[in-house]
Amino acid sequence: MTALVAKDPERAWELLTLLVKARNDTHATSITFLDTAETVATPQHVQAVTFSDTIILFSRGETLNDLRAILIMATELLNKALHLCVPIRIGISVGTFFFNLDESMYAGPALIEAYRLGEAAQWIGIVTSEAVYHRAIEAKLQSGSTDVVAPTEVPIDGGAQPGYAVNWSVVLQNSIAAPLPVTAQQIYEGFAEFFGPFETLDSRARQKYENTAMFMNARVAEPLARSAAP
Repeated sequence: MTALVAKDPERAWELLTLLVKARNDTHATSITFLDTAETVATPQHVQAVTFSDTIILFSRGETLNDLRAILIMATELLNKALHLCVPIRIGISVGTFFFNLDESMYAGPALIEAYRLGEAAQWIGIVTSEAVYHRAIEAKLQSGSTDVVAPTEVPIDGGAQPGYAVNWSVVLQNSIAAPLPVTAQQIYEGFAEFFGPFETLDSRARQKYENTAMFMNARVAEPLARSAAP
């Protein structure tokens, strides 16, 4: 976004407007949990605020429904952003977080951790903290037979490191238009109008889309392979 603002601020504003639309559409929903048949309104559990090109989602507590709402909204935000051709990275953490809505004040270790997790990842995707992963496993949060959050090698500058990520390509597989496996170029097609042809990207930017393709292809293949095992 920084590079786009410097190059074409009007296009950057257009992109940010689409991102806010994705946030608003995602936030104005209700969620029904199949295991409990309980329906909750997302705004009851999640607050959403925007600073420049960064969206902060936070809950007022740390109940199971708060965790579910954050994970679902983050995944759906990624889904809507991709359909609007806005590339985003998300980090999810749990812990101490202070806020004052009237004064637009937000701070705390959980916010810093979530920012660092999302910012360090070199892909389009959703990284979580280890604590979020353990809570999701304890709550048995699954999409079909696949854990919603799972251990993975998270790509970072210079390589990869062990971490945890939302299996968004499995959760959203019915929303993915292209048949798998996908290529980095296929993922990037919609973003070209903002950032130029794929071939003109620097190697670091291209790598993000290549890492995204690898994650999508591997995560969707895993449950299929397990179901076919003798």
